[in-house]
Amino acid sequence: MTQTPLHEHQQTRRTNNSPMTPLDGLRFVAFMVFFVGHSFVMNMCQFAVSPWLRLMSPRADRMYNQQVERWFCTTLLTATSLWAPTELVLTGDRALIDNDGSSDAAIANINNLSNWFVPAMKNGCMMISNHQTYFDWIIIWILSYFVRCHGFMKIILKAELKNVPLFGWGMRFLDFIFLKRKWADDKRTFADHMQRIVEHDDPAWLLIFPEGTVICEKRTAISNKYAEKMGLRQPEHTLLPRVSGSRVCLSHLRQRIEYLYDLTIGYEGLKSGDIPENEYGLVSMYGKCVYPRQIHIHVKRYPVSEIPDDEEGFTQWMYNVFVEKDKRMAKFYELGRFPHDSNEDDTIPKGQSVLQTSRPARADNFVVEFLWMWAQFMIILILAHRIYGAIFSAAISLVAKILW
Repeated sequence: MTQTPLHEHQQTRRTNNSPMTPLDGLRFVAFMVFFVGHSFVMNMCQFAVSPWLRLMSPRADRMYNQQVERWFCTTLLTATSLWAPTELVLTGDRALIDNDGSSDAAIANINNLSNWFVPAMKNGCMMISNHQTYFDWIIIWILSYFVRCHGFMKIILKAELKNVPLFGWGMRFLDFIFLKRKWADDKRTFADHMQRIVEHDDPAWLLIFPEGTVICEKRTAISNKYAEKMGLRQPEHTLLPRVSGSRVCLSHLRQRIEYLYDLTIGYEGLKSGDIPENEYGLVSMYGKCVYPRQIHIHVKRYPVSEIPDDEEGFTQWMYNVFVEKDKRMAKFYELGRFPHDSNEDDTIPKGQSVLQTSRPARADNFVVEFLWMWAQFMIILILAHRIYGAIFSAAISLVAKILW
């Protein structure tokens, strides 16, 4: 049997930039109807309840919108399992469990991801990650689902998104962080949000992409030019991190969280030099049936007490983290996965393997969770319809009595 030459296969392989066929179009329209439709229903539930609840009990309103976050994660899980079924392949430093004083038996049973994130489940955490594609935040939200923290995500977004119908409105109710890309304004925004996180007893998961955007040719050129100017190592598989926002956030959260979690994401099927967003974009994954069958995530954590707080020290620390992350990505492209032991990466202590587990990116009880979500929708919307209907009727009657 004649095999297709590798270069011909690469030329014919579909990517995010491939033309959309009529079947792709129908597939993507179905996804948008599903995703936008559910977002609309969730937004209606927010508008029906949240404004009044916030006036009566800010804590109750916060808990209500945490449930909305869980609904949204269920929607993401459902859409991903139906349109782009993938598997999360996780590796992690053994210190994730060792530092908790766990027994060897617990270390052997590392398939339970809760063992990896015990402090984050109790007190919340700050997470940093490389930014490969716009699917990254979805996959990290799905990761939080596996340890039942998917109602506590805090994500940083561009200020322009806050007024986008449905999505922007909904994320404002969820108290996500919107930045104007003007440090004088954003510094205050960071401080206000971090103060709320510290004051509340919720285990908030603050997600930051220090690179600021997904890796691409234009941003890589800008990053490399700045690295050359400052005499820094030019990364090959990441961008130089922006440190100001991360430092301000961590400075406020030090009194609340124990660890900063460092995630490194790699997409199956890519090689060194590929632009991940060009290969696996949201349109290709949910429309063109072009998606990775496996998404690899390496997890490492740093004690907050050991991270410098001064500007110079923190900047150098963050650069060092991204140098390590860049080298880890080089190993990923070499092996097709993240290293497992010292034979594959000499930075891993000899005789010590890393933690390994995998999970399909879908809900544990797919049908039950989806139906329960819709049951909650119906209860809220039916009650809201009756209450608002009664208020409207009473208002009409009162106006009629006054006028006539």
